[in-house]
Amino acid sequence: MALAAAVALGAASEGRAQLKLGVWDVTVSPSVGLAYNSNVDGAYPEEESETLRKDDFYWTPAIALMAAGVRMRPDTTIGLSGNLAYEDYFKRNDLDTETYNAALTFQTVRPWTTLNGSASVDYSVESEEDTYYPGGAVRDPSLTLEGALGWQLRWNRLQFDLQGTYTRERHDYEEYQKDDQDEIDAIGTLTLKMWQWMSAFVSYEWDDVQYRINSESDETTKTTTLGFTGSFFKNPLVTYTLGVEREETGKGDKDDGKWKPTHDVSVSYTKQLQKNLDFAASLTWSDDVDADEVSTTFDVSLKHVLSAYFSHSVSATMEPRKTLGSNADTETTTYTYAADLSGWPIKGMNFGFTASYEEERPLDDKDALTEDTTTLDFSAGHTRQLTRKLSRSLTYTYSWENSNFHHDGAKEEHEVIYSLQYQF
Repeated sequence: MALAAAVALGAASEGRAQLKLGVWDVTVSPSVGLAYNSNVDGAYPEEESETLRKDDFYWTPAIALMAAGVRMRPDTTIGLSGNLAYEDYFKRNDLDTETYNAALTFQTVRPWTTLNGSASVDYSVESEEDTYYPGGAVRDPSLTLEGALGWQLRWNRLQFDLQGTYTRERHDYEEYQKDDQDEIDAIGTLTLKMWQWMSAFVSYEWDDVQYRINSESDETTKTTTLGFTGSFFKNPLVTYTLGVEREETGKGDKDDGKWKPTHDVSVSYTKQLQKNLDFAASLTWSDDVDADEVSTTFDVSLKHVLSAYFSHSVSATMEPRKTLGSNADTETTTYTYAADLSGWPIKGMNFGFTASYEEERPLDDKDALTEDTTTLDFSAGHTRQLTRKLSRSLTYTYSWENSNFHHDGAKEEHEVIYSLQYQF
């Protein structure tokens, strides 16, 4: 299970205390959880390791710090957050993780402009995949620094948007320093609202990745796009984008730097069939001439709310090949049923169930097999207030997945999380 999910669901003892840090009133939330997972690798039977344990207990101590935004000026707000989190398995210490991070954010809002940004530092220690030694594991400590800046300028019918991100990744151990890199990604867009239903735009994106050791892997991509976007009708809502795009990579490809047309169409429709019965459908069509990819996607859903406690829905997603010129390599169809029961028959009780069937049919190879995948997910949880400040919760989740590409049986996973929460 991902670390964030484990911390959120597995918090077993939580208290809250206030401290003063400069101009911020910081809320400190220590937590710890205990859980059991029957399939920690999420593997099918034939993928299970002969030497590593399949199931295990783990606990997740953590401390989170959160400061509400402080208004430095009438139009500027600054926020602060931090987190220390561990995921410690009793036997499978190759899955242990450590995370330490802190982030600073700010936002300035004026009638004609908005400026926002963030700076964060993240230090994580994880095991290198597929590398394990009895009683230990190969660790890969890494430090990631990230800065982001966004600016929006508005004047009459003109709007200018600028987004930029800088990411710096460094690994402690020499064997992993081949992945050390610096990346800058910036995109600027100028939009002119010609009419209520149509806008013209031009955008330029620059993505530069520089590796500290392996400079031969450096990549720089420059993308320029200009065109028109129109919205028609209300229900169904039709959106159409027509433009041209040029991508420059400097690799000497024959199409590098050439202008290519691009157009996208989306149609969405919603209708309330009855008081508690809602229908929705959408169609998305995209033609990427540069990549010679034409894709068409249909989505249909029906949601029924039977009571304040129970609701369920059915949906279907289809990506056919020959519809509207689609040339996708795979024809994919997915059917899903979902149900949710909350607060009944016992207060604080919650149930969830999802069943889905997906068919992926390769189209380029006539001899290729079609993959059929059936997935079932069930969850049950109960939360109870033991005292005025202490609450207890117990959560159980079960997942089952079966594919005709795996012949030794389905993939199953049981997980139980016990949680105690205390609030000062």
